[in-house]
Amino acid sequence: MRISDVERRCLQVEGTEFMIETRGSGSDCFVLVPGIGMSPRYFVPLARELAATATVHAMHLPGFGAARRPVQALPIRETGRLAAQALRQLHGGRFIVVGHSMGCLTGVEMALADPAAVRSLVLLGPSINSRERTLRMQRRRLIQDTLWEPPQVAWTAAGDYLRCGRRWYYANAAYMIDYRLEERLPLVCVPIVLVRGEHDPIAPRSWLAELAAAGTAAVMTEIPGEAHAVMYRSPVAVARHCLDLAARS
Repeated sequence: MRISDVERRCLQVEGTEFMIETRGSGSDCFVLVPGIGMSPRYFVPLARELAATATVHAMHLPGFGAARRPVQALPIRETGRLAAQALRQLHGGRFIVVGHSMGCLTGVEMALADPAAVRSLVLLGPSINSRERTLRMQRRRLIQDTLWEPPQVAWTAAGDYLRCGRRWYYANAAYMIDYRLEERLPLVCVPIVLVRGEHDPIAPRSWLAELAAAGTAAVMTEIPGEAHAVMYRSPVAVARHCLDLAARS
């Protein structure tokens, strides 16, 4: 189905549904992976920026956004494996994964499941800070983050969380809390850029520094004035990091 400049496809992988929205038609291909509970709506400014010169696939992960909920929540490794297969069905070539928050974890697992397909990773505000790996602390940081986000991000998140539902959110949050990004990231052999907003309380500078030290191919950068949803208000700056990475991977 084509709405304006967006083509939406529904893909089934081993009985699990993924919805993918596609913009652009350039030779470079970017895959946008949202965080927990989120549709790719908050990726739209970045998707439009990248689609000016590239092909952009924005994913609705199982049970989030427009994708049908599976029977039970999936471990992050399984979500990554199935997401990589979905992109193989759709694209067939190599692509760059741009993950946000929990979507960074899914992106890492996509790279580990299909290293021949994933060229590189851009991880925006990766969760979860190893020093704050509890739901209580994550709720506190999320509330703090809303003070720095534009109202549109807060409204988008509220709508997506309501659509997702409390039970489904927490079923997936349990896997997010248990995941150890600092252990999985060093296994990835492609170039990685770690990006955070200056005021992001969910992904603090110390956490990204820890990840950069752990990942042999990882570098860290920061967007001034931004919070957790760094790509919403600063799509040009984030797109520049994505395109620079594409040029060297």
